[in-house]
Amino acid sequence: MAFMIQQCVGCGQASFPPRYSCPRCGEAQWQEVSAQVGRVAQATVVRARVGMAGAEQLHLASVELLEGPVVIAQTAGPLPPGTLVDVAIDEHRRIIAQPACRDV
Repeated sequence: MAFMIQQCVGCGQASFPPRYSCPRCGEAQWQEVSAQVGRVAQATVVRARVGMAGAEQLHLASVELLEGPVVIAQTAGPLPPGTLVDVAIDEHRRIIAQPACRDV
C-alpha cells in the first residue's frame, strides 16, 4: 500500500505526521501525495521488548523522504545510513522500508 503524506496547497511544503496548518506558510489546505523513496539517516535494533520475552529483534530506521519529512520505518534487517529505500505501508499499517533497486 502506498505511503501518503500531506503537501501544502499554498507553498508545497511536505509534512508528516498530519498537521492542521502548514509550518512554513500557515495555509490550512492540504493535498495527499505518495511518498515512496527515502534515504536511511539512522538505524537501530530493538533487542528486548516489554511483555514479549524471546521476541525477534526489531530493526528500525529514521528515513528522510525525498519530499523532506523524516519517518520511523521498520526494516527486515540492518541498513547503513545513506541506503536508498522504498517506503510503503504493510497490512498491519506499519511504515516499512526496504532497499531500493534503483539509484536516485
